Amino acid sequence: MTADRREDDQIPGEADDVRRLQQAGDAVYRRLVEGVLDYAIFLLTPAGRIATWNAGAQRIKAYAADEVIGRHFSIFYTPPDIDRGWPAEELKLARAHGHFEDEGWRVRKDGSTFWANVVITAIMNPDGELLGYAKVTRDLTARMQQEAERLRMVELVDESRRMTEFIAMLSHEIRNPLAPIMNVLSIMGREALSPRGEWCLSVANKQVRQINRLVEDLLDVSRVTTGKVRLSVQPLELGVVVDEAVEGMRPAADARGHLLHATLPGEPMRLNGDRTRLIQLVSNLLNNSIKFTPAGGRIDLSLRREEDVAVLTVSDNGIGMTEDTLSHAFEPFSQGEDHARGHGVHGAQGVQGGLGVGLALVRSIAELHGGIAVASSAGTGQGSSVTVRLPLRGGERPQHHA
Repeated sequence: MTADRREDDQIPGEADDVRRLQQAGDAVYRRLVEGVLDYAIFLLTPAGRIATWNAGAQRIKAYAADEVIGRHFSIFYTPPDIDRGWPAEELKLARAHGHFEDEGWRVRKDGSTFWANVVITAIMNPDGELLGYAKVTRDLTARMQQEAERLRMVELVDESRRMTEFIAMLSHEIRNPLAPIMNVLSIMGREALSPRGEWCLSVANKQVRQINRLVEDLLDVSRVTTGKVRLSVQPLELGVVVDEAVEGMRPAADARGHLLHATLPGEPMRLNGDRTRLIQLVSNLLNNSIKFTPAGGRIDLSLRREEDVAVLTVSDNGIGMTEDTLSHAFEPFSQGEDHARGHGVHGAQGVQGGLGVGLALVRSIAELHGGIAVASSAGTGQGSSVTVRLPLRGGERPQHHA
């Protein structure tokens, strides 16, 4: 070998080495293609008949090699595609342009369909003669389903936004005539009425107050979901706020024969918060327990400190919640167990039925104060418990755990 020999110069015997390596490489390549599982890779004759079949083709299309080799590849197409001559059109386009790519429904051996990405490449010899086609198919059904789910979620978010806007508009429209009706009822209350008239006036007053409360709940939900709630924050002593809410709900508990027991700390628990919203939070928790506990039940409220976090828990021995109910407990318009109505807790003895927004507002108010709310239950008939964790003034935000 001379010093100036070029690298591309061959010495005797090297050409044979190249050919042997090429032959070995062809064998390795064939085994590699045949073993691919994620892609169906096979060859077609110029007429479109299947000439080879790999493991991926068998996995995706469910045919064994001896079941398809020699058959026309149109067996993988849906009847409408066959009727319009689409398999032959694909080969025509692949030959004209060198390759063709498409996505569409394809058919497995058992008749089920899958969404496929298909690439067909024309194989030509050096003289331009068509030798056949290479066809690669991928099963994209999972990806298509994910995209469909994503689009559905976008639609649901948009639908939820439009529904929230509609609820807000409807609530305002209902609210407008309520004010004059309440004024008229107030004027009638100052008039001398017969016993029947007094009864009618009492019923009307109760129902109007209920409608007004429902409208306010709807407006609160729409404000929360659209981010329009603004807190009037001031330094507060949480124990005083909780005690005020408890006393406000005690008549409703007494009307149902419930024992309402509150355990408040002896030490001050100071935080920065909105007094009205925090009273609403506690009242909604208690109202929820009153509503879903059969008459004569027990409701326990406790407020305690854990380092720099206030922990408020309301528990009852009511109808309880299933795992499915727990997973949706804080969603707007979630009414809990359907059989609650069978217990007579809705609208009974001063406890009015609602729209299932109480716990949704609890969570929203807690989060607006930098806190969290979680619910737990041992199951149907085992009572339930809701715990709210709020950061105290100067403390850290609570960690997300019960």
